[in-house]
Amino acid sequence: MTDAFVPLLVQARQHFTAGRIDAAEQGLQSILQANPDHTGALEAMSFVWAAREDYVRASEFAWRAAQPDTTTAAQLQQAARICQLAQRHADAVALYDRLLVLVPDHAHSLHGAAMSLVQLEQGEAALAYLMRLTRRYPDAEQVHYNLGTLLGALGRYDDELNAYRRAIELKPDFVAAYVNLGVALRDLHRFDDALRQFKKALSIDVNDAGARTNRAQTNLLLGEFEHGWREYEWRWRDGAMSHGFPDATQWTGQPLDGKTVLVHAEQGFGDTLQFVRFIPRLAAMGANVIVRVQEPLVALLQDIAGAASVVGPQAPLPAFDYHLPMLSLPNVLKLREADFANSAPYLQADESKFDSLSDLTGETLKLRVGVVWSGRPTHPNDRNRSMPLAELAPLFEADACFVSLQKDPRESDRASVNALVQRGRLIDTGPRLTTFAATAALIDQLDLVITVDTAVAHLAGALGKPVWIALPFTPDWRWQLNRDDSPWYAATRLFRQTRRGEWSDVVTGLRTALDARIAARQASSQR
Repeated sequence: MTDAFVPLLVQARQHFTAGRIDAAEQGLQSILQANPDHTGALEAMSFVWAAREDYVRASEFAWRAAQPDTTTAAQLQQAARICQLAQRHADAVALYDRLLVLVPDHAHSLHGAAMSLVQLEQGEAALAYLMRLTRRYPDAEQVHYNLGTLLGALGRYDDELNAYRRAIELKPDFVAAYVNLGVALRDLHRFDDALRQFKKALSIDVNDAGARTNRAQTNLLLGEFEHGWREYEWRWRDGAMSHGFPDATQWTGQPLDGKTVLVHAEQGFGDTLQFVRFIPRLAAMGANVIVRVQEPLVALLQDIAGAASVVGPQAPLPAFDYHLPMLSLPNVLKLREADFANSAPYLQADESKFDSLSDLTGETLKLRVGVVWSGRPTHPNDRNRSMPLAELAPLFEADACFVSLQKDPRESDRASVNALVQRGRLIDTGPRLTTFAATAALIDQLDLVITVDTAVAHLAGALGKPVWIALPFTPDWRWQLNRDDSPWYAATRLFRQTRRGEWSDVVTGLRTALDARIAARQASSQR
């Protein structure tokens, strides 16, 4: 820094400390106009943009400020953190590595580099940093906890369990470690052991929402609906979700005759499609029901039975007496499996929303099969529930007409999609599936849908279309265990992984069942 800029820099920092962010920026800009590489001004400018929560802009200044070899460890750490907030994880790792040269085994840097490498899907590299951290700080319970989380993501399940247990040994009241241990045991189908861990967590903190919601999901997976629905209400207390309505106006079972009830969607599209079936029960109790759903579902659900109106999230709401999150309906209505088992179709497709499939396929007597192989990449369980398209390759050799219902194929699947399209084994309708109403109209023209656990599974089920669902070893709670049917949808068949993370048995089962269905269809047509 040249002496001439010291007064301006000091003044800018004073403005910043006093909360005069714009004034601080103006002073720093005057320095950078004269000297674009002034590290002190660049660093201070990164603080300005970070204070505005514009971490992308902040990271640009932080990265430039950190380039000189004379950058201190504290400055490198701050720049790396800003890069992480801006999702510039490769840059963050580079900065943490430089810091580790200055301060070997610096705990924050080892952990920070590992977390960025996780985001870059470089799990083994991340593990190397955490193992190094564990060796340096063997008695740090948080280190073992984080190690367990990463080991689970890498499929090293026994090591994952040991890491959580070590964290608990070091900190016997480590509630989060008990919860994660319980989840890991549940994923290994050791359900009694899992429930014991959740119980132990709650003996330490009876109000721990993570323990409550995970116990609820475990009970629902096991078909224990009474306990599961009730405790699932704790999902609103773990900080991950908020419905934005006063708890005091949430419906808990009061008389509804003449009352207006707002039922609002939560979580994903599939959840809405699955639980909107219960709206008629409220109408039958005398309620005027307003249903608020995600915007892409408004057109599809406009005429759902029991709803006086269906609106999107931005639409103005009329006055209402009570509100209710959609997935709370089974709890407050005290529903059990017998109340929804094998429900009749409750959605109808508007055929005008998608052109005749014959225009794409030509006249064919072949079985028309819709296919979906992956869900939303940001879903917390995406790595388990989605599969690469290449894994479904044996399916496309069957004598059927395959139609892709995959709206946005991943870049990693694009080559497989193109190859199947070029071979005439797949019709890619993704670009035309601009709304759920269009997808529903296309599904209505198919004979069968084969999908992983996505919203399409629920859409096909709600339309009454035969749907085969490929499920991971430990599925979402709604698909339960040890059954190949589902109480939620009468025409559904479930194909489950027999080994965690391996789809080969599922694909083999799908192909065998598909061949049998094709053969039965051909035999029927020849009679």
